[in-house]
Parts: sequence; C-alpha cells; structure tokens
Amino acid sequence: MHTPYTKHPLVTVVIPTYNRLALVEQAIASVIAQTYAHWELIVADDGSDDGTCEAILSMKDSRIKVLELTHSGNIALLRNLAVRTGSGEWLAFLDSDDVWIPQKLELQLFFLLQNRKRWGYGGYELMNKNMGTIPNKAGIYRPISGWIVKEVLTTEASVNIGTLMLERTLFEEVGGFNQDAELLYREDYELVIRLALKSEALAIPELLMRVREHEGRATNAFEYGHDRTAAVYEHFIRTCPEKQFAKIASRRMARELAESAIIRIKGKEYLSAIRRLGKALVKGDKWRHLLSVVRRGFTSSNHQRRSS
Repeated sequence: MHTPYTKHPLVTVVIPTYNRLALVEQAIASVIAQTYAHWELIVADDGSDDGTCEAILSMKDSRIKVLELTHSGNIALLRNLAVRTGSGEWLAFLDSDDVWIPQKLELQLFFLLQNRKRWGYGGYELMNKNMGTIPNKAGIYRPISGWIVKEVLTTEASVNIGTLMLERTLFEEVGGFNQDAELLYREDYELVIRLALKSEALAIPELLMRVREHEGRATNAFEYGHDRTAAVYEHFIRTCPEKQFAKIASRRMARELAESAIIRIKGKEYLSAIRRLGKALVKGDKWRHLLSVVRRGFTSSNHQRRSS
C-alpha cells in the first residue's frame, strides 16, 4: 500500500528494552521495514549488559537513537523518557520482543488523518518463540471505535500497546505513562483508559503486529498479575469523576482480586486469600465466582502435591 499523503508527519517510535539483543534486533528490523519511512526510533535501553547499545549503534541508521539508561525496571519511565527525546507529531510504541507488519504505520496514520482522530489501535496476533502463529488468549480482536471507556474497562476493546498510535499533544494532555510502582507492567492499560476518557478512538480491523508469547514476556514475568490489574482499577476509581465508570471498574477490580486469591491458596497463604476474597465480595463480586475461585485454588494445590 502506497497511499498519497497530503502531509508526512514525523512519527516517533519508542522501544524499551533490557537484555534482549536478539529479539530487539528483530523488533527494530520490523520498524526499518515500514512502508511509511518518515519516522524516528528511540530505543530506551534499561542498562543492558548484553551488547544491546553497541549492536544498535552499529546499524548506522540516522533515524535510530539509543537512550543508554541506568537499570530501573520501570517501563513507564523508559517510555516517557524516549517520548521526550523524540520530536514526532505522532507516537507509536513497540515492545522489544514483538514485531510490526510492514504496513503498520502507513495504514494507521492514513486512517487517523483521514478520520481526524487523535488516537487509535488495531489488530494483533500471538506467535510462539519460532514466530509461528498461535491462538490469541484474549479471544477474537474486535475493532471498536468512538468513546470506548466502558469497553476498555471491561476489556471488550483489546488495545495492545504495540498497535497504539496517538498524537503527541494528546499524550502530553493526559500526562503520559504513570510511573507509580503499583502500576508497573500494567501502565499501558492505565494509559489507554485515560486516552479513552479524553478522546474518541479509531480502531481498524487490519492486523498491525505480532506479539511473541514466551517465558520472558513482561506479562508472564511477574507473579501477581491479577493484583496489578486490580491496582489499575483501584487507581481509576480514586481518580474517575463519573460514577457509571467507577461502578464498572469496581466490579472488575472485585473479579481480579478474587482471581488473585487462587495463587495464595496454592501457596497456602490462606489469610491473604481470605482478605482478597472478602474485599472482592464487598466490591461486588458474585458468590458463584468466589466459590469457583476457591474450588480452582484447592484443585490446583492438590494437583501440585500429586505432581511433586
């Protein structure tokens, strides 16, 4: 696809990385392969010691810059610093273990400009470590446009950070990524909620990226994922002025807290599990789900004992 543009805005592409040399090289290659060439790439290196910086600098592409940072483990901080380093009118993000399809920037920018929308997202698929397509755990992607706060909160609208494109001015208006430690690894979801509150979204049905499913993937690297997602909803409830959305977030938080009890039951942290189940009940979770959580927790625990 080579669509004539009335203007060619610079797109700042941001890739945070840490000790993923082989993978980040593939991610960068997918940026270089874009059919829309008016971009700059800021790679925020979080103190890698595997030769990442040297390898990227050796590419000798004037559009690629490397931020050599002290290791912090804070992905939100890395992305914010990279955005400030760039100067593009539009922003796009790619994780260092994922890849874009070649038409990603061109397709998305064309539709955003044509429809005069300030942010948008698109389709994605999962791949294994050998880049073979595998079933998407999040289900079938549905392109939902417009004011999608409710759909984002319920995850009916699945916005992957690698398909996100937005105006720099909108990013600045909402305050960028939240760097609070309680939102670590879910800072992308929290940003999307704020974008949905601020402006209409444009979703396109086209496949834009491929997400690599592997042990080192950020969402697989932390143990208490449900707690982190619950923290996003709790933060939203504290800051959201609209009761209808706060009510949805409260129910979602309750469900995540209940689900987080499973790993506590498996680990025989029964008091911690009871606290989460109690809070989930107060926040509106249903008894049927709570009982399901308890059953699954003890079933998993028994299975673990038999396997060991």
